[in-house]
Amino acid sequence: MSATTRIALATLLSALVLLAPPAAAASSTAWNGLSPGDQQVLRPVETQWNDLAPQTRSRLLRLAQRYRSLPPEQQVRVRQQLGNWARLTPEQREQARRNFENLQRLPADRREQVRRQWLDSSPFQDEPSPP
Repeated sequence: MSATTRIALATLLSALVLLAPPAAAASSTAWNGLSPGDQQVLRPVETQWNDLAPQTRSRLLRLAQRYRSLPPEQQVRVRQQLGNWARLTPEQREQARRNFENLQRLPADRREQVRRQWLDSSPFQDEPSPP
């Protein structure tokens, strides 16, 4: 697996929280309509915000609203993941989405096997693995 694909997959896997049901109000919210707190959390995607699909905006806004209640180490992880995602090219994001869709089609035991293989080959091995 290429480094780019691995980064995209890691970002997508760790951002599963973004798959929560969308919040209706976010679909039409322009960047300037977000609260200062939400803008602070979502700053990595600021330049893309107004071009994001309504469902993506909704998911990100839900994440920003839950962010304040997360433990500090999870807040750091969220900021890193948003930054990683924002730095991907559109092609890399599309590849990450395809990888995620393919992963979701696998049986649960195979998904776990792939996750463990990825963690074993990850450059982030010193970090604790997700539960």
